Amino acid sequence: MRLCWLWPLLLLTSACGAGPLTTLRFENRDPIFAVYDRSPVPLPVETEFAGQIASVDNTFRRPVLLHMAMPTPRLAIGINSLGEVPDSSWFQNRIGRFAIDPSELERGNASATPMAEGGWTVVRGKSLGAAPGFTAEDGQGRRYIFKMDRAEFPESESAAEVVVQRLLWAAGFHVPDNFIVHFRREDLGIADGATITVEDGSKLRFTDAMLEEALAHAAKTADGRFYRAVASRYLEGIPIGGFPSTGVRTDDPNDLIPHEHRREVRAQELFFSWLGQSDVKSTNTLDTWIESEPGSGLGHVRHHLLDFGKSFGIWFGDGAHEHDGWAPHFDYGDAGLSLLALGLWRRPYEGHRGPALRGVGRYDSRHYRPEAYSPAIPYAPFYYRDRLDAYWAAKIIARFERRHIEAAVRAGRYSDPRAASYMADTIARRRDKLVRHYFAEVNPVDGFQLHPLDDGSQQHRLCAKDLLIWHRQGSHRDTRYRLEAFDWHGRPLQWQRQLAATATGGVCAAGLLPPKERAGYTMVVVHTRRGERELPPTIAHLARHPGTQRYRVIGVQRL
Repeated sequence: MRLCWLWPLLLLTSACGAGPLTTLRFENRDPIFAVYDRSPVPLPVETEFAGQIASVDNTFRRPVLLHMAMPTPRLAIGINSLGEVPDSSWFQNRIGRFAIDPSELERGNASATPMAEGGWTVVRGKSLGAAPGFTAEDGQGRRYIFKMDRAEFPESESAAEVVVQRLLWAAGFHVPDNFIVHFRREDLGIADGATITVEDGSKLRFTDAMLEEALAHAAKTADGRFYRAVASRYLEGIPIGGFPSTGVRTDDPNDLIPHEHRREVRAQELFFSWLGQSDVKSTNTLDTWIESEPGSGLGHVRHHLLDFGKSFGIWFGDGAHEHDGWAPHFDYGDAGLSLLALGLWRRPYEGHRGPALRGVGRYDSRHYRPEAYSPAIPYAPFYYRDRLDAYWAAKIIARFERRHIEAAVRAGRYSDPRAASYMADTIARRRDKLVRHYFAEVNPVDGFQLHPLDDGSQQHRLCAKDLLIWHRQGSHRDTRYRLEAFDWHGRPLQWQRQLAATATGGVCAAGLLPPKERAGYTMVVVHTRRGERELPPTIAHLARHPGTQRYRVIGVQRL
């Protein structure tokens, strides 16, 4: 019975991958915008990843095997008939579907900010990672992980953690609540039972001396009065480890779709490319089990992304990763070219440097090439990412206006106004580059709507948007559209329209009369030409609602 909710979705999405115009048909039902994947399940076993072993495996073995296998391209699973990702425990549509006020984005998913008064009580020392930190409670018993910038790179990782978290939250991913906090040593106390885990796995009592040592390596505010940290509130539920990059959690009956075939996982590549996040791995994800009713022993799993401190080119700050964002730690192609050139070949990222601004890494728009992004360690779902996954992500990224970006940057609390301005400019320019690149791979006519005419003729006006023009990423002057309609059998209807693009990107054509058979099932093929280039067609599938008889869009196919 737990599969019942998924079958309609799979029927629709499997149709999306069907063949040509004469064979593809959608079920006559409304698109699915939310799936129920929260059936109560017992607490799953915590997943543990062997960090170094997994890194070696993903860097050397898996890329070779994947390239040798030459996997057949496969349309993402779990999308609806419009090619969208429904709301689920993996993704919650926000800016891609709804208007978001910049103030909401600046606040993010925070239900409450950490308490500034009364200080914090340290309950655990931080044993992993290069950045100093600890776990502390506020006056209301809420726990936060404090991560501080290293003294030599002030404001860098902390700002990246918050700004990227805000943008990914607005996009729709589940992420922690992150805040920038300033504090003094006297604002910190240590709980009686505070501990720290050491390398052999044993626990020691966390002492004042350990705290002083952590603070000795931490950056302070520009005026030297306070320590600065990102406070990341504990996620709701019981942590059960990260989610694997391939396959499913076998102990979660709700997890039915292989992760490498989820659009919201594959398309993370574009969000990370945009934001310069190359530290992508299963250990930077976290699943939590959220109990349905206290004491019931049953709950559901929610899937999160976390740890964004190496975004915005921060990883290159210590000079150890000049390839950051351009190539993995070991790249077979780069190594081969360098060998053939006897080490004289100059890699495309060599010599790039960031601006000399406090808190800013090597993050720029001039050298940015969206198609050239690479995580530091190969990530399996990205091998399966196709142009339709990319188009879905680019549509969401295009919705971030300058005011949204500035709100996210404000949350990062850069002390230098020049740094804040530079970051907002660069994020916006990289957005534009990415959107233009991936909108060129498809026919970005989208948002189809039907409007009945008022003359009693049963005719309708079909309207849509050319998103490249709508988002002001391309000119309308050399763009034209040709629309033609077909019935259920693929027979042409007596309706065709030739349209020139408008300055706003609106595409509207009137006079469409539904056929009488098959609930008026109609396929409208939209051909778009930009200059001399003909884009792949987009096909809107229309039918009358079985109950209300309202003529509406039931699916969209992109060739």
